[in-house]
Amino acid sequence: MPDNIPQAFLNRIRQQFPGSSDAFVNALQNNPVLSVRMNSLKACPVQYADDELVPWCADGRYLSEKPVYTLDPLFHAGCYYPQEASSMFIDWLLRNVCNVPENPRVLDLCGAPGGKSTLLASWLNGKGLLVANEIIKNRAAILLENILKWGAPNTIVTNNKPSDFARLSSYFDLMLVDAPCSGEGMFRKDQRAVDEWTEDNARMCAIRQQQILSDVWPALKEGGYMIYSTCTFNPAENEENLKWFASEYGAQVLSLNVPEAWGIESVPVAEGNGLAFYPHRVKGEGFFVAVLLKTNSDEAALPNIKTERKKINTGVPNEISRLFLPSQPLVFIEEKTGWRAFPEVFFTELRAIERQLYPIHFGVQTGQIVKNNLIPSHELAMSTALDKKSFPIIDLPKMEALRFLKGEAIQPPVQSERGYNLITYENAPLGFVKHIGSRLNNLYPSGWRIRMSLP
Repeated sequence: MPDNIPQAFLNRIRQQFPGSSDAFVNALQNNPVLSVRMNSLKACPVQYADDELVPWCADGRYLSEKPVYTLDPLFHAGCYYPQEASSMFIDWLLRNVCNVPENPRVLDLCGAPGGKSTLLASWLNGKGLLVANEIIKNRAAILLENILKWGAPNTIVTNNKPSDFARLSSYFDLMLVDAPCSGEGMFRKDQRAVDEWTEDNARMCAIRQQQILSDVWPALKEGGYMIYSTCTFNPAENEENLKWFASEYGAQVLSLNVPEAWGIESVPVAEGNGLAFYPHRVKGEGFFVAVLLKTNSDEAALPNIKTERKKINTGVPNEISRLFLPSQPLVFIEEKTGWRAFPEVFFTELRAIERQLYPIHFGVQTGQIVKNNLIPSHELAMSTALDKKSFPIIDLPKMEALRFLKGEAIQPPVQSERGYNLITYENAPLGFVKHIGSRLNNLYPSGWRIRMSLP
């Protein structure tokens, strides 16, 4: 429950909701709604099966109480993501509004910390290409960690400004712009959002959002979709910005119709509408979303993108190629740090993207071959493309799994095999160890290890 809600915010809410402002403000005094979204890409144990479904997202679950995620190995395995329920509505839009090609090129422009990027990865379900971007370097590192845990190999993570994407003119079939905003929708969830709110900051956010939309719009194809969202109630950052943008750039704001029982309110925008999630009407935090259709084209800056070929290494060692499931054709690239796998269907475009943007990750880092022996990468353990039968498996009970996640030494089970073993918890991969006989060398990344004390 937030403390010291700014009076200027309350004054605007009373004007904005003259008939229901008391109910609105009272709802802000309630505890935040807790929810998670399951990873449909991974064969994880059934979890939260008895919890209430989020009505607009089949993978979403409401929680009655907050778990200690750090002490759940399945959280570290990328089996679910704690995500705000209202923002999961993106899933409904993707499945019911956006009509994209079979292998779409998708951009999540403001991707950190990763909730919507991982949702997009689940929706793609191994098809298409996802470019997940974050402009702030340390937040890009957080985005990368969550992308790696989610395990989708058809992903590129970039650290670019919105204006950089204009170099990929008319490239993306769909883009999500979850714009930086004044954060009013997070008031009851995050006291910092309350403390940092000012009228001046809200005005600056609206100006910045206009610039972001203008900068990235050239990268969207004619006939492509832009999903625009914020976590604020401020009309200047929501419908007013989109009215301006539709008028300035000729974008078509689509009409969105949802079941009345969900409590989502329609907000007129140009010839279409946005959808607003208000705390006194919806089981979730504050959220606004609209879908724009691009009806005009920009001159393509990369007309010959498919001729920009990165050399395919035809001498891929069997130790590398055997590690992956055959369901998605992959190509392999040898780098200084080892071998990397990437979806074959987008391989011919990779070099052009590398030249135009600043990727900090793509595909799956597989591992290194040293003296004809494979040293596997942690990314490989997290990837949904891994054939788990490629390694001996040691499935640990919960406390042993947590000790592994802390980076502690684990005693080898009886009859376990020497060499690199895949550590799992309830069959969900967590990482690798090297069995050297008397002990298992823990290879879990130091930067990801649990810091808190175990019970």
